[in-house]
Amino acid sequence: MRAYGNVLFSFYCDDLFFKKGLCELLDGVYSVSNSKDNIKSNIKRGVVDDYYWIDIVVLSSKSIFEKLPKQERSFGDDSHGVIVFCSENMTHVVKGVNGYENAIFFTDKLNVLEVKRVFTNIIFGGSARRREIFEKTKFGHLTDRERLVSELLKKGMSQKQISQLTGINVKTVSSHLRSAMSKYNVSNLLEYRVKLLYINEVSCS
Repeated sequence: MRAYGNVLFSFYCDDLFFKKGLCELLDGVYSVSNSKDNIKSNIKRGVVDDYYWIDIVVLSSKSIFEKLPKQERSFGDDSHGVIVFCSENMTHVVKGVNGYENAIFFTDKLNVLEVKRVFTNIIFGGSARRREIFEKTKFGHLTDRERLVSELLKKGMSQKQISQLTGINVKTVSSHLRSAMSKYNVSNLLEYRVKLLYINEVSCS
């Protein structure tokens, strides 16, 4: 964990080389950082009201099949953001799931200067700039039928099984799922099923 001004950064990254690179990037943006002990002391004393907490999460290409790191709300939704480094395809799965509503994504096409610019704006740009960077992801509401087939898909059922259980034609099930996937910003059933696992409740109209 590192603090720059009133911004706290925590890292979730198994790749120590990559983590070291991120720490050096941050130190290049702002040369003075508080020690971990100072941050812990501030938290214990309750001096956290003015802090903005940012988790930096680095996901491997196979993380789509693994458990995503759980993001805990330390100071509330408006004072917490997540920076995610992952593949382009994984952004569709991760975007908007529990704990990742306020997130910005860097893919394998990232530009180091752009990353540095974002970190600079986070540290020095103030709350208005952070709200622009960490724009909250919102999903469109599903219809009752879309919600029903989505919940059954989440339980591991195939489209054929959903059709047999609900009495809805297979083509209609497929149509409902395609519509729901477009609202949840995913492009295929695997991505949608994984995303549903990380959403507490499928939204309905």
